[in-house]
Amino acid sequence: MILSNLKNKIYNFFNIPKDEFNLNELNDYSLKVYKYLKKHHKELLKNITLEKSNFGKKYILLELKTKNENAAGNLFFETENNELTVGFDSFHSHYDSFAELNIENELKNALENFHKILKDELFVVSAGGGASTLLTKEEIEIIESGKKLEHFNYDCITYYITSWSGKHDRTFKNPN
Repeated sequence: MILSNLKNKIYNFFNIPKDEFNLNELNDYSLKVYKYLKKHHKELLKNITLEKSNFGKKYILLELKTKNENAAGNLFFETENNELTVGFDSFHSHYDSFAELNIENELKNALENFHKILKDELFVVSAGGGASTLLTKEEIEIIESGKKLEHFNYDCITYYITSWSGKHDRTFKNPN
């Protein structure tokens, strides 16, 4: 991690675009993802580092540092172990887990959630015991009103909401 941070500083100091990384260092899966990002989300390339993998060649890590002091972790998108993972705070989700059935659709879904977290449209809701999920403002309001969502853990007494900006962070008790 220290080496990748030093590499970032060198690239930034000399204004060398990160798309000049030695792409031969990437595993095949990460290379596909990199090419997709370069074509559809070029603005994200400046945040990419290549990380050493325990599974062979390097993989992509795209990490944005949050200013939210309540967040347990930064927002990240990575391709380690030939799967897409998006995470923030105590939440992470895997997309395209090894299958590559439709990598472009999975990339779109993963990046859509990534951007929705950045825009404070999706929030991490932790239900204690390490269980967390992404919910919209409307879904959180449903839970707070005492109604149930089909895809949510209701075995918890207290819920913790973490937003990218920190403006929507709060805790609430299970109304049921």
